[in-house]
Amino acid sequence: MVLIQGGDRMKKIGALNLGLAFAGCFLGAGYVSGQELWQFFGSFGLKGAVGLAIAMAMLFGVGVLMLDLNRISGIADVDKLVVRWNIPILRAAVTVLELLFLFGVCTIMSAGAGALLNQLFGIPTALGSAALAALVAFVSLAGLGGMVAAFSATVPVLAVVTLVFGIISVSQNGVQFAQPAAAGSNPLMGSWVVAALSFACYNTFGNIAMISPLGEFMKSKKAAVCGIAVGAAVLLAIAGSVLLSISARPSLSEAELPMLALAQSKGKAVGIVYGVLLLLAMFGTALSNLVGFTSIIFRKSERIKSHKTLFTVACAAATVCGSLVGFGDLIGVIYPIFGYCSSVFIVLMIEHYINVRKAGKANEKVADKA
Repeated sequence: MVLIQGGDRMKKIGALNLGLAFAGCFLGAGYVSGQELWQFFGSFGLKGAVGLAIAMAMLFGVGVLMLDLNRISGIADVDKLVVRWNIPILRAAVTVLELLFLFGVCTIMSAGAGALLNQLFGIPTALGSAALAALVAFVSLAGLGGMVAAFSATVPVLAVVTLVFGIISVSQNGVQFAQPAAAGSNPLMGSWVVAALSFACYNTFGNIAMISPLGEFMKSKKAAVCGIAVGAAVLLAIAGSVLLSISARPSLSEAELPMLALAQSKGKAVGIVYGVLLLLAMFGTALSNLVGFTSIIFRKSERIKSHKTLFTVACAAATVCGSLVGFGDLIGVIYPIFGYCSSVFIVLMIEHYINVRKAGKANEKVADKA
């Protein structure tokens, strides 16, 4: 996940830039490490491939909807964008769920760093998780949140590497899919349909705050549709490369970080380089989510903001405690649960969009009669 900076001086953006920004929002360390994609799609075999196509189609459709809703309504606040009615409890629920999701992702990244350092150098997972959390907290307190943009540059490099791995895998082993018997091991994702819908919902909800504001900077609705299509195509290509790479060597799926295990199999140097890139991606993801989490809290409470350092350190410490559950287990629990919860709000946002479109058409008819 990356932070997208916007403002009154931001220029109109075209389809290509939008596509790259859209893809960048989803290409976090969980995605490119292979663990997330394998649990939600790879473990279901050929049906998982169908589920991936459905999930990407949903990301495309809701992505276009978000941009158009922002463009038409001019609403920037996530809670008001999702819930059109002035119902405080519903809008508060949106904020709470967003906070929990941001904190959950920070925890997953801490666990991922611990697993990565253990897999690469044998460092105890708890120590590795604590090191990342401490660094993230320090950078956040130092006011260097803008560094996320620089670190997010590692994601495109990781994307290219995964594409290369996928091409090599197909050329050497052909197209292979995991045996369906491996599917359904997670009770929260009992079927490939549920997994696909959950994946699309939590990813969409987690990125509303970063994607929807781009609507007002689009050159045209056509550019928005083309841009989201480009982004979805990039996501699909990378996901396909990851899944094909792991499916060709099913034993990799047992590793906490399957794509790192694949890189290590290509040589120690390749494993270290890929590991460093993945670690930087985890850092950027954790930092952007911690900054987002604390920013919302500080806007809501001046009292907590007055103890900014203590609160940030406490949050970092809490992520370390949560990370002890394990990278793979956290992904298998947190993401599906948020998928179910956020599905309700995705439906509400779609209802909001339909209502706004109807109101716009009604106004056009009145104007034509006048």
